[in-house]
Amino acid sequence: MRLLFSFLILCFSCGVVAQRYYSERYSQSDLGKGFDQELHQEQDSCVTGDLKFHSAMSGELDYLQHQNSVAISRRTFGEIHAGVNLFIVAGSVSTSINHRNSTDNLSLTSQLHLKLDEGYSTLENRSLVADYDKKACGGAFIYQLNYGRDIFINTRLHFRSEADFKRFVTKIKIRLLFFKKTITKVKLIEKYAANAVLSIDANSNASLPAGLTQLLNSNTQHCRGSDITPCLNTLQRLSDYVFGDTGFTSDLNKLKKAPRSVATRSYQDSGHYDLMDAAQVRVDHQYDHIWRSVEARFGDAVRRHTRAEAFLTIATENEYDDAQIEYDMATQNLSELSALRETCQQRPWLGECS
Repeated sequence: MRLLFSFLILCFSCGVVAQRYYSERYSQSDLGKGFDQELHQEQDSCVTGDLKFHSAMSGELDYLQHQNSVAISRRTFGEIHAGVNLFIVAGSVSTSINHRNSTDNLSLTSQLHLKLDEGYSTLENRSLVADYDKKACGGAFIYQLNYGRDIFINTRLHFRSEADFKRFVTKIKIRLLFFKKTITKVKLIEKYAANAVLSIDANSNASLPAGLTQLLNSNTQHCRGSDITPCLNTLQRLSDYVFGDTGFTSDLNKLKKAPRSVATRSYQDSGHYDLMDAAQVRVDHQYDHIWRSVEARFGDAVRRHTRAEAFLTIATENEYDDAQIEYDMATQNLSELSALRETCQQRPWLGECS
């Protein structure tokens, strides 16, 4: 079932473009804060006003197959401004979600994506903050906080080599998620995925429904490619939970609204002409290529770590030592790239970022 999902149309004013920034770390207290449009960072609060919540509930449930990081980021985060997708400067959870749900030539992923819009809050009847510092107001301010969540339910085959991956996709034309299990289909997959690992996971930019977490924790989530039946049984239970009359929908209704993104607005558009000089700052995108490069390396590290964890989970006694070494290396690499990403988001001009 596919429900209509609508987006707010962002405004354009006097050459200063309203932009949407995806991050789970924003809250209502950030409304009115200034925004640096070059570094994509919030600054001091220069305007204040009344909070107003707008109810706009809608959602979309789709089946996806083998989506790369570009496709996932466009689907999840959407807008592209000046050639840069602003998820690059999103919060760590939001960005990790993007990379965890994309695939490469060492894995095959099928997934369900539930995208929920849960309304938005705006700052109305705005006025200037007393004793504001004009230099710290940025070229725009945070006007709107959007609520919503993305929930991905993934099933993946992790391969040891690109040759194994190509062999599988050449021979197998079966969708891995929620297909009707037959002996023939299972044997065919197990034949060409004997050296792979089948894994199941769910993730979100906010808390997962309690029933979904409980179901995953109490059922098999990793299987050797040569014996996938336990994981297929888990997928059947997931299907019953998601598409049944009770369960998933009921659990979703119990969750609190989750911050998903903020939208900025120009001071001139707001009628605060005292801050127009700040709004005329030319937005320079000199750091975009640095953010993209670091983000791509971070994404590779996320996927390497996920794959190493899968092989370690199903490792036999003879395989365990090598699997543990690879997992430890992948963990260290992910930690280093996470730290580099955080540094380069804040200070992209540093030498280690280029």
